[in-house]
Amino acid sequence: MNQNYPIIPWIGGKRRLAKYIWPFFPEHTCYVEPFCGAAALYFMKKQTHVEVLNDINSDLVNMYRVIKHHLDEFTKQFRWALTSREMYKWLQITPTETLTDIQRAARFYYLQKLAFGGKVANQNFGTATTTAPRLNLLRLEEELSQAHLRLSQTYIEHLAWHDCVRKYDREYTLFYCDPLTGVRKVMAWILS
Repeated sequence: MNQNYPIIPWIGGKRRLAKYIWPFFPEHTCYVEPFCGAAALYFMKKQTHVEVLNDINSDLVNMYRVIKHHLDEFTKQFRWALTSREMYKWLQITPTETLTDIQRAARFYYLQKLAFGGKVANQNFGTATTTAPRLNLLRLEEELSQAHLRLSQTYIEHLAWHDCVRKYDREYTLFYCDPLTGVRKVMAWILS
């Protein structure tokens, strides 16, 4: 088992279930997650020859692309950052259209790392009395370097899930489909 973990928490993430899901994976040379979210299985599984992450969330896709192509600039965004409720609130109200892609990725990462329960919508600043904050600014580059290397060999898409499936559908492709909503529609389409 690869000991890498997803780089952000995500509601409904499969980090704790990964070891129970992997045994059901058939042999494959292309691995695709049409609804990647935090991509827990992708980050934790052994690397496949071809890998694809896809999601409809543009902030998430942007974050993966920035970490893939601009890790140094991304980590510089946190040079003087603090883990604080005030900074969290400020970033929540910052209009994303006023930010560069790198700043937008850093904003998304910061909010997602510190959001209670890995929620993407209606986020609240998460705290604990027994553990340090999830965002360790001193180890940020170290924590993201493995993800950067993995993402550097991965296709990152921002497609509707069915377009992603059509694009990569081959006999040797494994699709890991874990949609949060509309499961019946997705499964009906896949099985049709």
